[in-house]
Amino acid sequence: GGGLIGRKGCIGTLGRTDTMMCAVYGWTEEMAFSGTCTGDVCIWRDVFLIKTVKAHDGPVFSMHALEKGFVTGGKDGVVALWDDTFERCLKTYAIKRAALAPGSKGLLLEDNPSIRAISLGHGHILVGTKNGEILEVDKSGPITLLVQGHMEGEVWGLATHPHLPICATVSDDKTLRIWDLSPSHCMLAVRKLKKGGRCCCFSPDGKALAVGLNDGSFLIVNADTLEDLVSFQHRKDVISEIRFSPGAGKYLAVASCDNFVDIYNVMSSKRVGICKGASSYITHMDWDVRGKLLQVNTGAKEQLFFEAPRGKKQTIPSLEVEKIGWASWTSVLGSCCEGIWPIIGEVTDVTASCLTSDSKVLATGDDFGFVKLFRYPAKGKFGKFKRYVAHSTHVTNVRWTCDDSLLVTVGGADTSLMLWTYEMEGHRDSRQCDSEESDLDSEEDGGYDSDVTRENEINYTIKALSTNIRPMFGIKPHLQQKEPTLDER
Repeated sequence: GGGLIGRKGCIGTLGRTDTMMCAVYGWTEEMAFSGTCTGDVCIWRDVFLIKTVKAHDGPVFSMHALEKGFVTGGKDGVVALWDDTFERCLKTYAIKRAALAPGSKGLLLEDNPSIRAISLGHGHILVGTKNGEILEVDKSGPITLLVQGHMEGEVWGLATHPHLPICATVSDDKTLRIWDLSPSHCMLAVRKLKKGGRCCCFSPDGKALAVGLNDGSFLIVNADTLEDLVSFQHRKDVISEIRFSPGAGKYLAVASCDNFVDIYNVMSSKRVGICKGASSYITHMDWDVRGKLLQVNTGAKEQLFFEAPRGKKQTIPSLEVEKIGWASWTSVLGSCCEGIWPIIGEVTDVTASCLTSDSKVLATGDDFGFVKLFRYPAKGKFGKFKRYVAHSTHVTNVRWTCDDSLLVTVGGADTSLMLWTYEMEGHRDSRQCDSEESDLDSEEDGGYDSDVTRENEINYTIKALSTNIRPMFGIKPHLQQKEPTLDER
């Protein structure tokens, strides 16, 4: 009937009541083993505790039962192999940078990371850490880092390098990371920050990297060594966007969630202007090619323009906006990208956009987890698009690489960085694609998948959020015919 009946374990005089962090069955059905928050392994027969064994310093987060023994992982960063009765610890492996095999992809964030998941296969132990790393431990000792990403907290900050195939990400997990986008796809450098961050940007020469933090401060670091060059704090709220001016990168525009954009002179390290007049937090920001004008989007769906560096507000008619040459385009508002908004849409549904350097293709990321490509300018409502799926939650940022050969996207809560190869129309290989490529439609105009009527019929809310776990019967309560009350009669 959908209810589970449990029996409480009998601890008796052998141990004390601890929080249990993990449990596995043993070699017979009546034997069970659990790991506690104090580092013990409890051995149970049926519901009775028969023995406890000290296994780790700190909580035992994960266990896995083998044919002839067990493997455990704890907060102390140690993987331990045991015999089948937990009498003897056969071997321990400490997860340390020094033990990393040469073929590893990336770097360990720290030695002895807390181990949260453990599994076994083909003579190797697979280990998942709190820092978002998956490692393969060979039974003879060497450790290979297979994949890594950001850890707890959302990832919003993303910047691609102006000349090299690398990108930077910054996250609520208080780390700034540099990734290699060439075939090795590994993390090149990482640095811990005092606070989490939501935005970053390379200088036009690629030598400096600006990072906006969640406490209202920002810092500029050396892009090679990640060492501090300078840091400032004029605001108390989250820094939501940060941008160097084009050319020599003389100015740095810093937007915050308290509705202001501050403009700094990078050479003299002074604040030279403040852009006022936004009625909501700043979401996107772009410079024009001359470095004299800033375009700003806000959470209230305003598209504002400010003269730089003083920050005087300008009113520019939409026809003029199209004639301006922009150094970058990450805006989601204005007549040029009216078509990127879905039919059912909140202001914040389209989280990010980025235009190729030839100004032909606009990539967007949205709250439904879709990455879409539009032809630019996307004028008129509900433009045609191609849609790709990989992220499991909202897409928080999208950026093209310097030569437009790759698109880099980050997902908020899935903490992942995705790479997409971009192939020009006509040059596309006929290889299998693993995303919802819309080329399969038999429409004449290249098979877009945004037929407006179909879009109208899709109910995103339900599709994105709810799955029925078991079949439902009857009429939902809010649809049932109710008895009229006395007043209604």
